[in-house]
Order: sequence, then C-alpha cells, then structure tokens
Amino acid sequence: MPLFAFLLVILAATLHALWNFAAKKASGNLSVIWVGLVIATAALIPFLFLLSPEQIFVSKAWPFVLATGIIHAVYFFALAKAYEHGDISVVYPISRGSGIAGTAIIACLLLQEEISSVGTVGILLISLGTLLLGLTNIHQKRGIFFSLLVAIMIIGYSIVDKQGVGIIHPLGYIFGLVLLTTIFLAPYILINKQQELLSAMKNMKKYSLIIGLGSGGTYLIILFVFQMAPVSYVVAAREVAVAFGTLLGILFLKEQSTAQKIICITGIVIGMLLIKLA
Repeated sequence: MPLFAFLLVILAATLHALWNFAAKKASGNLSVIWVGLVIATAALIPFLFLLSPEQIFVSKAWPFVLATGIIHAVYFFALAKAYEHGDISVVYPISRGSGIAGTAIIACLLLQEEISSVGTVGILLISLGTLLLGLTNIHQKRGIFFSLLVAIMIIGYSIVDKQGVGIIHPLGYIFGLVLLTTIFLAPYILINKQQELLSAMKNMKKYSLIIGLGSGGTYLIILFVFQMAPVSYVVAAREVAVAFGTLLGILFLKEQSTAQKIICITGIVIGMLLIKLA
C-alpha cells in the first residue's frame, strides 16, 4: 500500500472511531444518525460544484450507487440496533473484524485481487484481533447479532463501492450514496420515530453533527483510497479504528480493560504494519 494511501487510511480510521463513539454516546439512536445523514447530504452539495456534469451523471455508475444506498440503509439501521444493545468495545470489533476476512475472500474471487503472503498474515492478525476483542463480552447476544449484520453490509458495500468509484468521481458517488441512504431510511424514521426524531433534533444536535460529518468525511477518504490500493488492504488497514474505538470506550465510557483487550489491540497494530509492508 502506498504511504500516502496508508496515511489517509489512518486519518479515516481516527474519524471513524470518533463518529462511532458519538453513535454509542447517543445509545444507538437511529434518529440521531438519520439527522446526521441529512447534515452530511447538505454538506456535500457545495463540493459538487467542483465537478462537471459528466463527472456526476454517469449512467454506468447508477446501479452501484443504488446498491450501496440500499446496503448502507441496512448498515445504519443494524449499527443503531447494535449500539442500543451492546458496548462499543463489543459491537465495533465484531462488526469491523468480521467484515475484513469476508471482504478479502470476496475481493479475491470477484475482483481477482492478489494478496501477498505478508498481506495475508496482516489481514488475519487484524481480523482475529478485532473478533477476539469483541468476544470479550459474549453475553451481549443481541448486540452481537446486529454486529454480524453490520459486518455483512460492510462486505457488500466495500465490494460494490470499489467498483463504483472506478466509474464515477468519489465526490459524486458519495453524494448519491448518502442521499439515497437518507431517503431509504426516511419512511421508517418519519412514521415510527416521530417523537425520537423531535428529541434528537432538539437535544442531540452535536452527536448528529459529529456522526454526519464524521461518517461522510471518513468514507469520502476511503473512496479515494479505493482508487489507490486493493480493497482487501484498505478495509483491513482502516480497522485500526477498532483499537481507537476500544480505547475510547475504556477511557471515557468506563468499559472494562482486560489483558485480552490489550493483546488484541497489539495484534491489530502489528497487522497494520504488515499491511503497510505489503
């Protein structure tokens, strides 16, 4: 992985940990997340004027944008449910870690990506480290169930988006992604979560702002990196965010710190270094 791409992934991982921390602080409130998506959509509009119409309206990319919009709607729904029922130090590692190995396998089969032996070891270390990190609290069954659903969505959108940004500019792509995700979640929010939505808009604006700008900015960076490096490496490398998220949970949410968590975080960092070498 090129150094510049690697550094961008580290930046994206930091932002990702911060907005997931905000989502957990909001107790997995889907209305807070949805308001964040509305903010992200509005924030992206001015940047579209940097592109020509030909860079935005690319008919070949529309199936990918539609597919990722549907997948991301399920992703955010499952993520909210996971944080409603589980700790960030459980949900975050399981959802991200399960998606790493799955993405690598699918990328090899469908995209014919070649992964070096060093890269394979790095991916395995990160995947095992994140999974074991999440399994420290196996009793949180509902949190784990929705975490695994999030992982399936991560595999799906990673493969779709890797192909999509090869056709359309990342700015145009992520605008379509965020807009469609917001639209697909809107009926559920507006019909079933009216009081929760009003409360989110009144009392939890700062969390929505962090989630919206954080998730949009994070994934825009990743879309650019998808153009520079194999999706298997990118998806694995960005999971250093799991270590950041777990540390945030321990330091600020008073979640339990154990020797197993420290060992797993160490494994993730070593895996990151191996992917850089790969």
